[in-house]
Amino acid sequence: MSTAVRPLALAKAVDEALERIDRTGCGAEILRVLRLEAERLLTQVRPVSSSSAMTPALRAFLIESGDFTLQELTETEERVARGELRELEDQTCLETIAASYSESEVAERLGLSIYEVQDRARIGTIYSFAVEGFAVYPKWQFSDQTRDGLLPHLAHVLASLIDGWDPASVQGFMTVPKEDLTYRGEWQTPIRWLLRGGSAHRIDDILEGERWR
Repeated sequence: MSTAVRPLALAKAVDEALERIDRTGCGAEILRVLRLEAERLLTQVRPVSSSSAMTPALRAFLIESGDFTLQELTETEERVARGELRELEDQTCLETIAASYSESEVAERLGLSIYEVQDRARIGTIYSFAVEGFAVYPKWQFSDQTRDGLLPHLAHVLASLIDGWDPASVQGFMTVPKEDLTYRGEWQTPIRWLLRGGSAHRIDDILEGERWR
């Protein structure tokens, strides 16, 4: 393919990748980051391996989110081409970015300066991750139900998260209902559990179990 055509082909591929992502509520900065990351993922060269490139944390997220049963995911990994598995991982990555705020959005939401937001992220009282040189802040940690606009016990939970978890795995953990967080017979996500006034130590116990998987 000629160099004159390739940028057009890449732009089309990026458009197609982003069409599969729910971008409802995404601000202009997040939309820009999404496009940059989609371009990077589509042009990234990765070695082909006979083993699954899917990380254990991502497998757990896909199962816990209800997208796959263990048997379905195992069958999928056995039968689909490596490119399709890569596409699934890339889509999960983009979906996590789309479910985030930009730094300026967080500053406006919390009534802080950009520097205060950055400082809170640095000391671990707000969760962020870097994408293409930009810091993005997952929406799950913010709430309109609290005085400070943050999930109760957020800093405690962030300090307890498993080292090495990627942003998609963190989001999966926080947004998937857990059997050990039950209220009136209904499984709760860690988010709903904390908003209902539940103990953060119950979440610590679940995370400790995850460490031994």
